[in-house]
Amino acid sequence: MPRRLILPMCLAALVAFLIAGITPLTSYASEKLPSKSDQSCLKCHDYDKQENVLAGKLKEVSVKANCLQLQIDKGMDVILFDESTVLKNAPSMPEIPKGESVKITYFKKDGKTFAKEVEVKKGLEVPKEQLISTEEVEKLVAKGPKEGKYILLDSRPANMFNEGHIPTAASMPFFAFDKLAEKLLTDKDALQIYYCAGFS
Repeated sequence: MPRRLILPMCLAALVAFLIAGITPLTSYASEKLPSKSDQSCLKCHDYDKQENVLAGKLKEVSVKANCLQLQIDKGMDVILFDESTVLKNAPSMPEIPKGESVKITYFKKDGKTFAKEVEVKKGLEVPKEQLISTEEVEKLVAKGPKEGKYILLDSRPANMFNEGHIPTAASMPFFAFDKLAEKLLTDKDALQIYYCAGFS
């Protein structure tokens, strides 16, 4: 098909949508909807403060039905996808490992839930030379940041930091890293130590 025909055909489809009184999918995708997240996701992410987000553990993917099942706490959600769905950190929907954490940006159409974007949590491998033991952190904390020449950064959400944290730690939720980096990372020679509910 000649490329010059693609734009007119798209415009014709849009006109047909408008004449028929049918709302295009892009309108549904921009609608603000509440988010729902597994409690394990909320340990490190602020999805509950965002819109149009579903976050949980992948249970099943059906290519025939173009849908995936997402477990959020004890409930199960079915989300539809198609060729327009953006997939991040996985080669294809069937290759997402079962039980993996996923974040889905979604919209609703005719009472059904559709995925605009599916983002798979990337596995994290930390080189051994970048790991620090609990004992080493204890020794540094005993010395204090100035003598130990370190900065200890708590990557969890602020509410978890406020509930309790390692002495001398500063709150630096990872989703606010760029915002706080200039304020907290002033000493370029200091050892930066990050911790979270898991690897940070």
